[in-house]
Amino acid sequence: MNKKLLIIYGFFLGCIASFSQTISGKVINENSLQPMENVSIATNLKTGTTTDKFGRFSLNLKDVKTVTFSFLGFSSKTIPIDDFKKLNYIIELTEIVNQLNEIQLNIAKISLDSLLSKTTASMKNNYLYESVKQEMYAIDTQKMDFKKLELALKSSSILSKKNKKLAEQELKEFSENIQQKKPEFVTEFKAKTMSKEIYEPKLKKTLTFYKTDTIQGFKKADVGNGLTIKNVTNKLQNIVLKHLSNDKTYKVKSGWFKVEDSLSFKKVLKTNDSLENSNNFSNIKVSNYLMSIKKESVFFNKKNEFNFFDRKYYNHKLEKNEVLGTAKYYVISFEPRKSKAKYTGKIHIDPFDFSIKKIAYQFADGKRGDHINLRLLLGVKFSENKNEVTLFYETNEFGKIYPSYYYETKTSYAYVNRPIKFIENTEEKEKVKFNIKVEVNVSETTEVLLNEPLNIKSSEIKPFKKEDFKKRTTYMSKEEYENSSWKNRAIIKQYLQKYSPKKIPN
Repeated sequence: MNKKLLIIYGFFLGCIASFSQTISGKVINENSLQPMENVSIATNLKTGTTTDKFGRFSLNLKDVKTVTFSFLGFSSKTIPIDDFKKLNYIIELTEIVNQLNEIQLNIAKISLDSLLSKTTASMKNNYLYESVKQEMYAIDTQKMDFKKLELALKSSSILSKKNKKLAEQELKEFSENIQQKKPEFVTEFKAKTMSKEIYEPKLKKTLTFYKTDTIQGFKKADVGNGLTIKNVTNKLQNIVLKHLSNDKTYKVKSGWFKVEDSLSFKKVLKTNDSLENSNNFSNIKVSNYLMSIKKESVFFNKKNEFNFFDRKYYNHKLEKNEVLGTAKYYVISFEPRKSKAKYTGKIHIDPFDFSIKKIAYQFADGKRGDHINLRLLLGVKFSENKNEVTLFYETNEFGKIYPSYYYETKTSYAYVNRPIKFIENTEEKEKVKFNIKVEVNVSETTEVLLNEPLNIKSSEIKPFKKEDFKKRTTYMSKEEYENSSWKNRAIIKQYLQKYSPKKIPN
């Protein structure tokens, strides 16, 4: 696009904007004049958006005084609203030239033994354990592919023939609908979190304590009306429970185990309604993300097969140096040495402070995760078939190392063939017997970005109270989400771009 066309385009946008407080604009590369996708746009009111693949954006300017445009690898621009209008809402961003220097291209040679020793010491001595406050962004995806979803009524002394047929028909419709839809859930979260280390005398070890300051969440997709692998059995058994007496309660047994002492359809209905109508999520969910990252990021402290530096469990090899973004790194690969070790992967190490920049690993050939096969004995089988993790670290201005980006994808297979028995809580103890059979493949992906942590005083983080565990937050509306600066992984895309091969010089 030439300069004349840009001027005409800008004039057109300016005319439209004069009739509304919501304006349309465009962001382009100053040198190439090409549109820029996923540019973060934020106002002084903390509202914002991102550009599409054509560099275009829409923004409400009501009461706005300044607008900031930022994109990794480019100089940020903060523009007063009057200047913004004079530019006809067309913004040009300048790329930062950051080539590899001679020292980075020619890092010193080192032995494998020395590199393992220096990196282990650096991570243990410089990992950030202090009390911190930081911003977190996460996206969570779960997909389910049901191969079987069956319920067979065996016998009943309290279920009429009519109600039995109704239950069987409802189950059939439920099963066909779920297998056709293939349930999928996608949620995104942005939160400010605080964490600190606490010594627990009873456990005789130090635990990391997390607390959420502020949190936003958006339910991006929910195909399956809230069905999860955890509640599918309950949803199926409720089809039968629905056609029993609403005024009676039942003991529920599954196989050899008693599940519930006093279950009724009224009780189930009340619980389901309270959850489905609330459109909210538990604040504890954010803590779960942080605990997962902490567990993976301090692998070098472990004394088992999950310590990828441990030569007792893994064989190591010093590979050819590699470039990430604009810097060159040492690379160590590892693979299982003992049968207990399950993973193979690569570790990128900074040649100057021997901190880990990136680790990526997955199940080695012939390996898998948790595996339980009690199919014949208890009608249960579970197998984690795939687990891939990528973890990036950064170093703050004080030389402390912290995990900044976490990506995990895993797939698993689950089979449940469970007999269920409802026993009426009466003197007669009449019964309904039926069987639930579920066979499903589940894939889950979690992606988390943590911004640079700020040190805070430990006293700023108050201990959890019982009510904190019950706190729930309402999901954002679609309009609020579309006006956010973090929608559609925008922040993550910007972070990962600085390690993209596009920045490697010829």
